Amino acid sequence: MGAMVRRAAFAASILVVLASAAAGCSGPSAARDAGVDAGTGDGDVDTGDLDADRAGDGDGDEDAREADVDEDEPFRCGDDLEVVDRGRLELGAAAIGQELRPCALDRYALVAAYGSRIELDLTLRGVFGVEVAVAYPDAPAWDRNLATATAAEIGATVTMEIEPHRSGEYAVLVRGAVPEASQRYDLAVRCGAGCDLEATRYPILLVHGWTGFDEIGPLEYFYGVPDDLETRGYRVVVASLDPYNSIEVRAGQLAAQVDEALADARATKVNIVAHSQGGLDSRHVITALGYGDRVSSLTTIATPHQGTPICDVALGLLPGPGEEVLSALLNLLGAGIMGSESDARASFAALTEDYVQNDFNPATPDDPRVDYVSWTGRTCLLGGSCGDVCDIEIVWSYEILALMAGDNDGIVPVSSAPWGDYRGEVPADHFDEVGQLFGVTNPNFDHRAFYLERARDLAREGH
Repeated sequence: MGAMVRRAAFAASILVVLASAAAGCSGPSAARDAGVDAGTGDGDVDTGDLDADRAGDGDGDEDAREADVDEDEPFRCGDDLEVVDRGRLELGAAAIGQELRPCALDRYALVAAYGSRIELDLTLRGVFGVEVAVAYPDAPAWDRNLATATAAEIGATVTMEIEPHRSGEYAVLVRGAVPEASQRYDLAVRCGAGCDLEATRYPILLVHGWTGFDEIGPLEYFYGVPDDLETRGYRVVVASLDPYNSIEVRAGQLAAQVDEALADARATKVNIVAHSQGGLDSRHVITALGYGDRVSSLTTIATPHQGTPICDVALGLLPGPGEEVLSALLNLLGAGIMGSESDARASFAALTEDYVQNDFNPATPDDPRVDYVSWTGRTCLLGGSCGDVCDIEIVWSYEILALMAGDNDGIVPVSSAPWGDYRGEVPADHFDEVGQLFGVTNPNFDHRAFYLERARDLAREGH
């Protein structure tokens, strides 16, 4: 008997809403403006809490909690709505005739660039009102949104305009004004301004190798790359690790900076683009330190994934002019001048073929949640056969590697660089690969264009 009363009460509530709609009682209300442009069309537009503090873990995959329903009361949803992941909502695309299930909330991922203006159209295709909100993806809670809008009349469209606070992913949430009832809606998104700007879903974190730094005076490690990418709309962070040290030490520093980048961007993951030893540091962070849930992709450039014999020679693990090579490497890195010989030796030990192949790689399997991509450079003495002339500072190491391992970039053999999805080589030596010195490379290699294409790869591939 109680169940019949419950169903009758719910049916009565539906009739009341229908009657109200027919009488025009649910017409549009005035838009409220608090930092986001007012919407147009029928419905309400409001801005939410702009506080950037986190609001919880925002896990959209947990099941809705079972409602505590009294048989003598009308049916109602539980405290949490079931979150239905609808995937990416691409600019210029639309989700037509979407069914919003009872007691459910639909969530879309929207990628937008800072400096652009995005327009969201929400159209009601049923009886009950439908609401849309935009939130940060790290805490996609309805009460911590950036803006909201409501389509309240059948066939009515409400438009919400958003000016992104930073480049990257946003969560678009859709729920019913009467959550117990099934509902249908259309959701369309388009760019209204700044449409030439570009963005990846997750921030790009640049990680340096030997002698690394984010910036010393006028000299950047990735020379001119951060500014170039940011001008085009990408969100870029540059790691700052010890110039030379063991993988374990540098990886611990990198992990802390991944956490900081995530918090600053209100993001759920980062894309790491790493040069030289930075690629091994990043693999250690992902696997040994358990960051596979916070890294979407790792792109390595001239990383010695099988080690580099120049370090084996320097440390006496392979025959050759060990003391001379060690001294040359220390001078090349400036470690002797900076009093960092011991740290430099730790870095060399981390890049030997013996250590990387027999210790590091077996202990550092790939995380299946992360996409691994690799590139490398190749140089020559005269340049005719590869399009690049080796910088004078590393001609000596190029010649040693050419005898021991074949083609190389002056520091890393070409054969050591592939890892994951290997996409080939570029005409550049180890310095040219990051635009050193002072942005001068060679006529056949534009390092800024190279990193821009890697950012565009990430964007195209959903990272």
